[in-house]
Amino acid sequence: MAIIKPNNNTISAITALPAAISTGSLVLIKSVTASDASNIIFDNDASGVVFDDAYKCYMFNFQRVYGATDNVKIHFITRTGASDSGGTFRQQAMYHTYNGSTSTNPASAPNNDKLYQIAGTIRNTNPEYFQGQIFCYGIGENTRMAITGQCIYKNNSGYTHNEAFSSSSDTTQTINGMKFQMASGNIYGTISLYGITT
Repeated sequence: MAIIKPNNNTISAITALPAAISTGSLVLIKSVTASDASNIIFDNDASGVVFDDAYKCYMFNFQRVYGATDNVKIHFITRTGASDSGGTFRQQAMYHTYNGSTSTNPASAPNNDKLYQIAGTIRNTNPEYFQGQIFCYGIGENTRMAITGQCIYKNNSGYTHNEAFSSSSDTTQTINGMKFQMASGNIYGTISLYGITT
C-alpha cells in the first residue's frame, strides 16, 4: 500500500476530515480571549455556538483567567435567549490550600442568580491565574442543568488554592448561554468551549 505524503499545498486545501477519521471525544466549538473586557459570553446561535442535545455534556476550559481588580471572585452566570436567566442555583465546594487549611464551605449554599462563584478570591498579580474546567449537563435542554468542575488559583493570601465544586438549577428551565465575569472589574484570559461526544 502506497503512503501518501501531503505537501504544503495539498494540506492547506483540506477543509474537512473524512467521516472515517476520528477527531476524538472533544470537539472545539469556540474559544474567546478577553483583554480587560467586562465579561466573556457564549450564547446559543451566536458566533457558531449551538447549545442543544447534540452533546450530552459541554466543557469550558479556563486558561490564565484573572481580574483587572485584585482579590475578586469569578462568577458563572447562566443565560436564556441572550439575556441573563435570573435563575436560582445551589452550589457546593470543597477546597484545600497548600498552607494546610481545608474546608467544605460554602456547603449547599444558595447562590441567587449565579450558577457558581469560587470560594476564594483571585490575586491579579501575574502569573496567579484561575485555571480549570467545568462540565455542563443539560445546557440547551428543558431540564435542571447541573455542573461539576475543578480549578486551581492563588488566593488573596498568595496560597495555591485547589477547589472541586458542583452546582445545579433549583427549577426546570432551558439555559442556552453562559457568561463569565469577575465580581467587580473587568476580566482577562481565555475560555474555550468544547462539546463532548462520548
